[in-house]
Amino acid sequence: MKLESLNQRAPSKLSGRQVSGRCLCGAVELEIDFPAFWAWHDHTAASRRAHGAAYATYIGCWRKHARVAKGRRSIASFEDANTESTRSFCSRCGTPLLYERKCWPHIVNIPRALFTGRIGREPRYHAAIEELPDWAYTGNRLAPLKGYPGIVWERPKSRRRPRDVDDLDVLDRRVASARARIVR
Repeated sequence: MKLESLNQRAPSKLSGRQVSGRCLCGAVELEIDFPAFWAWHDHTAASRRAHGAAYATYIGCWRKHARVAKGRRSIASFEDANTESTRSFCSRCGTPLLYERKCWPHIVNIPRALFTGRIGREPRYHAAIEELPDWAYTGNRLAPLKGYPGIVWERPKSRRRPRDVDDLDVLDRRVASARARIVR
């Protein structure tokens, strides 16, 4: 794709403000003009495997508003013929850096986690939600786990047996005996 075009652009004066993000080891630093165009959660199997997570959160930028500020030589790429996309990552630490799609040649997607500060957009969109794995956290209530500070967990669902006809008969007998005690 056009990774080289990210390096050739001078900083834009979209808002006069740029925000930067970096990989884990700091070898690569990316810069975008504030605000980002959009932010979204990608639930596709390809992004799940590329990030090693339930889903990836990206920010989308116009290519002309994104730059490689440092470490151009440390960027390696993988072209996926099935999805017609290119994923770039740091060759030193493996951090995913860019996700470029052939069908959107003027947009470059960057993992939101690379940026520590605000980017001007909240991720409100979900792509391929139907591919969400059954093991992914979906916002259920969490509780602190005793003896493990900083760890929370989802309590298991109730273990009550489903009521069947026999259980209802027992319940009717208990209610009848309780009524008899009240009448006496």
